[in-house]
Amino acid sequence: MKELLLPLISGLFFLIGIIIYRLIKRKKELTIISMSCAMIIIIGLIVGDLIPHLIEINNYNLILFVIIGLVFITLLDKIVPHHHHEHHENDEKTKEHQEHLKHIGIITILALLLHNYVEGMALYGVAIENFKSGILMCLGISLHNLPFGFQIASYNAKEKNKILVILLVLSGLFGGITIYLFGNISHFVEGIIIAITLGMILHILIFELSKEVFDNIKKKETFYGIIIGIILLIIINLI
Repeated sequence: MKELLLPLISGLFFLIGIIIYRLIKRKKELTIISMSCAMIIIIGLIVGDLIPHLIEINNYNLILFVIIGLVFITLLDKIVPHHHHEHHENDEKTKEHQEHLKHIGIITILALLLHNYVEGMALYGVAIENFKSGILMCLGISLHNLPFGFQIASYNAKEKNKILVILLVLSGLFGGITIYLFGNISHFVEGIIIAITLGMILHILIFELSKEVFDNIKKKETFYGIIIGIILLIIINLI
């Protein structure tokens, strides 16, 4: 049962990131840093984790589920209330901008929830084979989740969507419990979940997050966030 603690701990790092954001006074700067940092982390997630997993499974039918993930998140993007707007000076203070960030936050949480569920299954599977390896994997996932906590907090400045955040924090544990109760799932089913996640995250990266980052591309905070994201990716890959 101690193995189940690891996916729980990794999920708690979303919450730790949120708490750190709440304690920081200069939220405007941290918001810009967190978005650019998260963009780099998401690119690393896609290139270094999701795509290699799909290639390893070696089933071209999974491309269909990537498209399904894209279509699903696009439909969700239309359903979740949001406001398109042009960026202006002191934009972060406007209600329109806050609603836009909240919208991005909701769909980001949903995509990460599905991904973290799969990671929880993988982490528990590694831990029951070799607990030390599980600890190292947990550390890598935790460092990965921390900047997403910053990002989620910056998108939900008024502490809304608490239920979604709780589900996100516990999603890794739910993944571990799934393997504990039912055993390992087939590679193809795992591939379906990863492929759908990839489609959802690609949408967030291309149509949501990158726009926010490039609108602030001339600000020094964007540069800091990119550097922090690169450093975190290097640390994660060295573990």
